[in-house]
Amino acid sequence: MANIKDIAKHLGISVSTVSRAMNDHPDVSEETKSNVMQAVRALNYRPNALAKGLIQKKTFTIGLMIPDIADPFFSELGDAVESKLFEHGYQVIYGNTKRNPAKEKQFLMTAMERQYDGLILTPDHLDEEFVDLLTNLPMPAVFLRRRTPPGLSMPFIDVDHHRAALDAMDHLIGLGHRHIGFIGMPDNSFIGNERLRGYRERMELSRLPCDPTHVETGGRSIRDGREAMERLYARHSELTAVFAANDLLGIGALEWLARRQIPVPQRVSVIGFDNLNLAELHWIQLTTMEQPRPRMGSRAAELLLRMMEDKALNPEPELFDTKLIIRGSCASASGNA
Repeated sequence: MANIKDIAKHLGISVSTVSRAMNDHPDVSEETKSNVMQAVRALNYRPNALAKGLIQKKTFTIGLMIPDIADPFFSELGDAVESKLFEHGYQVIYGNTKRNPAKEKQFLMTAMERQYDGLILTPDHLDEEFVDLLTNLPMPAVFLRRRTPPGLSMPFIDVDHHRAALDAMDHLIGLGHRHIGFIGMPDNSFIGNERLRGYRERMELSRLPCDPTHVETGGRSIRDGREAMERLYARHSELTAVFAANDLLGIGALEWLARRQIPVPQRVSVIGFDNLNLAELHWIQLTTMEQPRPRMGSRAAELLLRMMEDKALNPEPELFDTKLIIRGSCASASGNA
């Protein structure tokens, strides 16, 4: 395999000229740059990543912390992050923490040991030790689908979960529903609590019946949604609608209703949150609040690239708009029990 000296000898120019041409220096003519790139392809030259990193003081690696790679929401976010960073020559190193606080802290320590150029973080446990590690990070970081802990100047990319929950509830109430249940996420989930807050606020402002027995929390999966729907319906068979805090919970609720031959949406309407690809399947058709995952992931990568370029830059946090996606799981409450 050719090296940079072979390129220089082939073209009859200096090694430094080849290096400057490959790094697009303005003092090298476009003709020379073109000749160098043609020689690179002809001689099958592959740059030494370690040497390049030592020269530029970069490792060309970005750490991406995600809580659960099996969750389709985060896999699509990760894909968007990776696609954008690939365009700029960076390799993404995934940290699948499984919502384990020890793994989250280990990810940060590994990032510092291996000198990643930047981080995109979706942690679950922002305890004192984790925040202390964040404070001492030597590289820029962006929070994705999480809010930055107080006192830290790191930007975040997210949606307004409270506002989106209000919009979801407005849709159900606008359809005439008055007996509405809620299937939520674990009590320590910030986004889950924001969606629950929107549910409760809209029910109270609309003077609709809302007490703790109308709410089931504690999970994120299809199975959790199925089991929560069973408990809700056992207590409140008069429910005509359910707001599920994510699509997987909503799909679980739909599954339980289908198994009991309770018609959706004629008897019970279900609305979710996220707009996963699963939600639009023909036999699911879940009405949901869409989070623009590709745009969010891409924007997080763009912010990080800017911060790596300008170490003094501290971008403002950004909240993306959600969108109501109407499908077949919600209908008018007229005629329902």
